[in-house]
Amino acid sequence: MPWTMAWPKPPPSAAQAAPRRDWTLLHAVLLGSVLLPTLGMAALAWAGWHAAQADAQRELERSALASAEYANRVIEAQRFAGLSANEKLRGLSDAAIRAREAELHAALASILAQTELVQSIHVTDRQGRPLVSATLFPVPPEGDMAARDPAWPAPNPEQHGPVDIRRADGALFYALSLRRTGGGNGLPEGAFDGAISVVINPNQVAAGFTALDRAGDITALVRQDGEVLVRTPVLATPIPRIPAASPLHGYMREGARSGSYVGLTLGFNEPAGRWERLVAFHRIGTLPLYVTVGRPLGLIAAAWRDRLLLQLAVAGPFALLLVGLAWLALRRTQAAAAAEAALQREMVERQAAERARAAESRFRGVFESRVIGMAIFDWATGEVEAVNDRLREMTGQPRGTTPWHLRMRTPPEYAAADLHAIEEARQRGWWRPYEKEYERADGTRLPVRIASAPLPGEPHRVVVTVQDITEQREAEARRDLLLGEINHRAKNVLATAQAALRLSRAGTVAEHIRDVDGRIGALAHAMALLSASGWQSADLEELVRATLAPFLLPGHDGPLCRIEGPPVALASNAVQPLSMALHELATNAAKYGALSVRSGELSITWSVSPAGLRLNWQERGGPVVSAAPKTHGFGTRVMEATIRRQLGGSLVQEWLPEGLLCRIELSAGRGLAQPAPVAEVAAA
Repeated sequence: MPWTMAWPKPPPSAAQAAPRRDWTLLHAVLLGSVLLPTLGMAALAWAGWHAAQADAQRELERSALASAEYANRVIEAQRFAGLSANEKLRGLSDAAIRAREAELHAALASILAQTELVQSIHVTDRQGRPLVSATLFPVPPEGDMAARDPAWPAPNPEQHGPVDIRRADGALFYALSLRRTGGGNGLPEGAFDGAISVVINPNQVAAGFTALDRAGDITALVRQDGEVLVRTPVLATPIPRIPAASPLHGYMREGARSGSYVGLTLGFNEPAGRWERLVAFHRIGTLPLYVTVGRPLGLIAAAWRDRLLLQLAVAGPFALLLVGLAWLALRRTQAAAAAEAALQREMVERQAAERARAAESRFRGVFESRVIGMAIFDWATGEVEAVNDRLREMTGQPRGTTPWHLRMRTPPEYAAADLHAIEEARQRGWWRPYEKEYERADGTRLPVRIASAPLPGEPHRVVVTVQDITEQREAEARRDLLLGEINHRAKNVLATAQAALRLSRAGTVAEHIRDVDGRIGALAHAMALLSASGWQSADLEELVRATLAPFLLPGHDGPLCRIEGPPVALASNAVQPLSMALHELATNAAKYGALSVRSGELSITWSVSPAGLRLNWQERGGPVVSAAPKTHGFGTRVMEATIRRQLGGSLVQEWLPEGLLCRIELSAGRGLAQPAPVAEVAAA
């Protein structure tokens, strides 16, 4: 089937790009004519919002200061009425007051007439029982007197609030309670002799706050514990305390004189509603009382919106004019660009055709190369339209034979993978790379990776690449084998280290650390030698010298050690056990044998034969050995476990008077990495 390629159009030339650049520039101008005024108005709105908040904050702080001064005058009037009443009662006992109740009632009423906001004055004894009142005569045994804190009067000389409802007429009231002093009951001057409660209607105080408020603001007189004594607008019932989570509590605990914050306050007419407000506060002198003035953020935002709309009314027409001019310039430039593009279209199309022919030629050069197998596959019809020689060689099909197809020479187990790839190409236009094998004529198999990519300009065609991955498979097999060997060795090392930690015995912690450290060090030396050879083998002489190095003094001022034997490559599975056995022999020699004295001699020799490896450990010149040890320590158990049980070798120890003689024998199959020489090398 003939095969041609339809390449996509190349990118525009410089001549084409010039009108587009002009058009893009005018688009940018048009966009800027919209964005710049918008950004300017946004910045103006942002600055206006912050300015509105700052103005509201300053106004609220001034209002809080004025309301605090007004509240201070009210409290002074209450305090004056209470102190005047105390002077009228000075020197009178509770019995005298009850006897002169009518006279004192008139006197208190005259004080009440001198103050505008004070509603009543009540006098009680030390137990809170009523004695005389400015508004009640005679006072009832359990009159509606102002409540006070049970902990009062100590240590405060006066107490404010809380707000309550008068039983007589249902009106709200709160009282300033002062100590009654004067020694009338035989108490010292200044001692607590009862209470004088100056009652005031909080709604009358709220009316004074309202005169200082701006419409929508809420002013409140708050006690330091959060109790609300007065609040605008006037209320018919007391309101709950300010929640502990309010920032106001933090300021009051710190003793702040004034400040502001944004918080939630109660709504105008709905006690359950909550409004977010900007609140300013001011403390009343040194009293535990604060005046707060709050304004809803919605009112502040409304004022800000009014100013913003005014600014938009002024600046909006100019912004629209700028946008119109930019749009007109854009339309004219579009017309000019279209005319210029029409003049250049023929030349650009000729250049595009030439470039397409050159690109197709380059692609054919790559396709016909012998670097990788390639084919052109039409996934709509399922037909292969072109195959290069390299792919035919990989599948054993010479040029000119039967047509090549995607599933040619594919074993049955890979048929599903081919069908899945074709279905994936029909859904997305190409398939993800996958691996399979081709079966050659001689029965061998060739592993390959098959990938695809959409063919430019051909909606239903893909370029199929077939890569020989034989070397990759072999490398992966070697890698898996090496990883398995490393995993096996690592498990052995961890098991040996665990045994060393569990079974080592010593008289002190330092000795235990030294013993375990030495044994794990021997494991480390063995692992290092195995790692250097790719986990295949290790040289016996290097292993012996590395194991003995920590036990020998540098130079010639110490025990003599002779190491002799032919080159021997130990099997990988024998390196670690033999290293542990040599370490235990060296540790024992350093403690009790030839390596424990300067005059000692140690000889390590070995020989190999077709049967295996024979190693002799001979000590001389150390402390005289009188008899073999009666007990076997961890070192002996390690040697027996590694040499006999793990490697299937033999271990013989002879405790001669001149020193220990130890013979170790390993079979060739278990101990050597390569066949032993035919002639045995005798041990020295």
